[in-house]
This record gives sequence, structure tokens and C-alpha cells, in this order.
Amino acid sequence: MKRTMQIAVFMAAFAAAATLAAAEQKIAFINMEKVFDEYYKTKEANAQFKARGEDIDVKRKDLLAKARAAKAEFDKLNAEFKDKSLNENAREKKKEDAEQKLDELKEAEEKLMEFDKVAKKEIADQMRQMQQQIVGEIRGVIQTYSIENKIDIVLDNSGKTLNNVECVMYFDRSADITAPIMAIMNKNAPDADKKTPAK
Repeated sequence: MKRTMQIAVFMAAFAAAATLAAAEQKIAFINMEKVFDEYYKTKEANAQFKARGEDIDVKRKDLLAKARAAKAEFDKLNAEFKDKSLNENAREKKKEDAEQKLDELKEAEEKLMEFDKVAKKEIADQMRQMQQQIVGEIRGVIQTYSIENKIDIVLDNSGKTLNNVECVMYFDRSADITAPIMAIMNKNAPDADKKTPAK
């Protein structure tokens, strides 16, 4: 009985200590989506990706135009080959031309498909690397800020659950560190991109 009493007292003391420790923890919230989107390096990267996309689009349109031209030529030669008014030699020549043009069409389509595949992977890889780098920079700033301001936990309130409901339903706005983190992230931004953070 005495042993049971000792365990009960220990468990109660442990629970009280855990509650006290949790109460002493300083928790802050940040909108990572907003910080990421408003970071000047993100905007610069997006501008670069837009320019790269336009360059890719120009090259793709050229390949697409060649494929369409080859298709039109093939359709024309194929129709002429089927013309019963032509003699046998002329029809044979049209058939050979059509087969040659069909090979060109297949080659043009393969080039277009390969271009799309390579370009899509290249852009996806570059975007993933950019995102990882920028998120890493933001994490570093959050960590330094948290240590300096004695914050124990920082939670992202920009995400949603599988039910499309906000992960954080309510928090004291004074615990929101989005604005100061954005100010730190953009302190070296070009003057045109600098914005006064909301207080």
C-alpha cells in the first residue's frame, strides 16, 4: 500500500512538473506561405523561371511548327497518292514521298515529345532546388530569431488539414512573428522590392 502511495505521489509530481514546463514554453506562429511568396529572392527566382518558360515556349513552338508542317505535307502527298487519275509511276513516286514525309513527321513528333519531357524535368528540378534553398534560408532566420527572442516552438499557420480546414484554429496575434521574419528576409532586397512590414 505504501509503495502504491509513493508511485501515485511521484506520478502526480511528474504531471505537475510537465504541466509547469509546458506552461513556461514560449510558442510563436508564422505564415510560411506568405514569407516564402514575399521573400525578394522568391520573386527574383519566379521572374527567372518566367523568362526561362518563355524561352522554352519559343523553342517548343518552333518544333511544333515543324511537326505540323510535316503532317500537312504528309496528308497532301497521301491524298495525291490515292488519286486514281495519276498513272502508276506518278502514284508510286507520291507513295515514296509520302513514306519519306511520314518518317520526318515521326522524327519531328519524337523531338517534340523529348523536348517536353526534358524541359519539364529541368524546370521541376530547378524549382525544387530553389524552393529547398529558400526554405532553408527562412528556417535559418527563424531559428536565429527564436533563439534571440527565447521562443521554444514556432508553428506554421498557413497549412490546412486533409479536410481543408486551417491547422491552427486560433492563436493570439501577438504571437505571430510573420512580419518581423519578413522584414529580416527582405532587409537586403533591392529598394524597389522593400516594403514596410505590418505592425
